[in-house]
Amino acid sequence: MIRAVIIDDEKNALEVLQLQIQQFCQDVEIVAICNGGKAGIEAIKKYEPNLVFLDIEMPHINGFDVLKETYNYNYKVIFTTAYDQFAIKAFKFSAIDYLLKPIDIIDLQQAVEKAKKVSEKYSLEDKINSLIQQLQPQSKANQRIALPDGNMLNFYNADEILRIESDSNYSHIFLVNGKKITLSKTLKDVEEIIKGDPFFRIHQSHLININHISKVAKGENAYVVMKDGTSITISRNRKEDFLSTFKKI
Repeated sequence: MIRAVIIDDEKNALEVLQLQIQQFCQDVEIVAICNGGKAGIEAIKKYEPNLVFLDIEMPHINGFDVLKETYNYNYKVIFTTAYDQFAIKAFKFSAIDYLLKPIDIIDLQQAVEKAKKVSEKYSLEDKINSLIQQLQPQSKANQRIALPDGNMLNFYNADEILRIESDSNYSHIFLVNGKKITLSKTLKDVEEIIKGDPFFRIHQSHLININHISKVAKGENAYVVMKDGTSITISRNRKEDFLSTFKKI
């Protein structure tokens, strides 16, 4: 039996989620329902739950504050959020589970099942730090990107990334220093987080940093040569947009 705590500052949201869990997640025991972050922190420390359903936007003490105060407690978190689509992509990139309000029953059941089965590869603290980093609005030139490496998260400037190559459901990130990092994310997922200057999707399987292009062949079989010597074909349906972008730099 999973012991769970629900934390939200909206009474209706608390009641609805409680009812949904009781009706559709019978292996989850709700040990506390908390109105606001302060009560949530106290409940986590008192009951030491396996799982916490946590709202982000709460007055005075928000969801991130709750996590910072309870990092030493061993539980999994599922955010309940009304965030926009950009933020949802950040949740996915950071491997954080979430439920978008209004909460769908199937999504709820799937999130609970994942919480039961998934094996943690790195700490909740690392995941949250990554999420916060992705949520912060930054200029692309100064963007800091968190990339997992075993049990660690390493942070890089956008311009330290040379190119990213798709490999089915994985993405290989090639850094300027010659290092390669493999993520269990599709190239589409990665692109949604770091798209825009200085990155450009020149091919279905390649996302490149235009600041690290050495030369461009513009003929019928157009391609770019990166500073590491790698040649990458430019997709025909992306060629015009790419060359237009290139002329601006």
